[in-house]
Amino acid sequence: MLNKLIIKNIALIKELEVDFSGGMNVLSGETGAGKSIIVDSVNLVLGERADRELIRTGAEKAVVEAWFCDVKQSVNDILAEQQIEMENDLVLSRELSVTGKNVCRVNGALVTLGVLKSISDALVDIHGQHEHQSLLNEKNHIGMLDGFDSRIGAAKADVEAAYGGYTAINKRLRSLFGGDGDRERKIDVLKFQIDEIRQANIGDGEEQALLAQKKRLNAAEQIMDVTSAAYALLYEAEPSNVLASLKEISRRFISIAHVDKRYEDIASRVDEAYYAIEEIAESIRNEMDTCSFDAGTLEEIEDRLALIHSLQRKYQDARATGDFIKSAEQALADLIDSERLLYELNEKAGTAKAALYEKSVGLSNLRREAAMLFEQKVMAQLDALGMSTASFSVYFDDIPGIDTCAFSKNGIDTVEFYISTNRGEPQKPLKKIVSGGEVSRIMLALKNIAADKGGIPTMIFDEIDTGISGRMAGVVAQKLQSISRGRQVVCVTHLPQIASMADKHFLVLKESDETTTQTYLSPLGEQDRISEIARLSGGDSSVTHQHAKEMLDAAIKFKTTI
Repeated sequence: MLNKLIIKNIALIKELEVDFSGGMNVLSGETGAGKSIIVDSVNLVLGERADRELIRTGAEKAVVEAWFCDVKQSVNDILAEQQIEMENDLVLSRELSVTGKNVCRVNGALVTLGVLKSISDALVDIHGQHEHQSLLNEKNHIGMLDGFDSRIGAAKADVEAAYGGYTAINKRLRSLFGGDGDRERKIDVLKFQIDEIRQANIGDGEEQALLAQKKRLNAAEQIMDVTSAAYALLYEAEPSNVLASLKEISRRFISIAHVDKRYEDIASRVDEAYYAIEEIAESIRNEMDTCSFDAGTLEEIEDRLALIHSLQRKYQDARATGDFIKSAEQALADLIDSERLLYELNEKAGTAKAALYEKSVGLSNLRREAAMLFEQKVMAQLDALGMSTASFSVYFDDIPGIDTCAFSKNGIDTVEFYISTNRGEPQKPLKKIVSGGEVSRIMLALKNIAADKGGIPTMIFDEIDTGISGRMAGVVAQKLQSISRGRQVVCVTHLPQIASMADKHFLVLKESDETTTQTYLSPLGEQDRISEIARLSGGDSSVTHQHAKEMLDAAIKFKTTI
């Protein structure tokens, strides 16, 4: 259950904290008071698209937190998988800044937007006003049906895998056998590419070695200056060079070694230094002998590096040319041996197509089986929503033969909902027959069925009552109250019938001073509820207040019957 919502710096809301209850929560208020802002805030924390325009003017960031209690096991499984600790409450939060930074947290732990969405999808289902149009689009009907039966998901996964295998074979056929002219051109290109790389004969680490050699050649004069000077200091310096000086130091300490044994040790260490420096001098001498500048060698290195860099640009990375050759040689062999390969691929394509067709037909049959129960469930819901004379059907195109199928990863079905809202009238496509009020009731029926199947504990309805009035408004109100006995309902409404059925009623109001405008939310007591329901009924008179009280009494009586 969603038991707390905290909103900071969203549109007209500076700071707002709402404590929801179980059962049916209703939000009402004047048009423009900010009811939609609250729904937008919930959408934000549940992982829907973020718009920086939502951030309150003058604020650097906006934050929304949603607190849930008694979450179900499927949510705990996701938390365990993400190594997120669960204590008493589950807290989802999302922070949006003017710089575009988007931070999602679950119980304080940073998570991706995808993880946030996977958790929230199991907690809350939001029906917004835009979904009326999605119901009238027949392309969405197959998804609604598929969500009704859990078996369909597994069958769709099998079809998608089979479709992927079948399309991969066809893609290879098209790439290898685009026609005789294409085949010959591809052979010529592959041969040229393979020969070019082989002739270059680039060794592992060759580029790095050449670059090092080039660097040394370019610094030859500086190297010669340094080594010559060092060698001269060691051997040729006047009046005494380093090595000669060390020899003399050793001799002098040996001459006094009879005085104290320590002087002999010093002489020995000087000798060690002498031999070490002598080795260094020899190394310097070798460096002097090998250091030279050769313009011809430098030009050869430049040419070789130019070839390597050219191949790098052409084949992405010269170090991967070995892999490129293997791939190119396999493609060349396939093309040369194309007649045999064509036969084999066509055989595989036929087998894959037959398997895909079989799985697609199986999925189609499963959908048709599910559709019969789906129709019964929808009819029962519509009956409870005052549409007892309506009839509803799920229409399928005939299953085509294997050679005329338009395969897709979702199968071969075209599904559309048909309805008749009056007894004796023929069924027609949903988009051609329903009024706004009928769309709202059908969507409410479908949402209730989906929630039953998915076990979603919280349902939020943003003006589900669009196009509904009079007696039908009362029927929808009763249906929402009935739904709230099995799960939490949060409903934004402008109808007094729905407001009167609330277990907890909030008033959304907007206040302005000389510089700012803010949206507030206030839970209503009994007398305030009467005033708000009277306002929703169209007036503020003793008559409307009496009518509002009668509506509340009728709602209390109805609740005792369910």
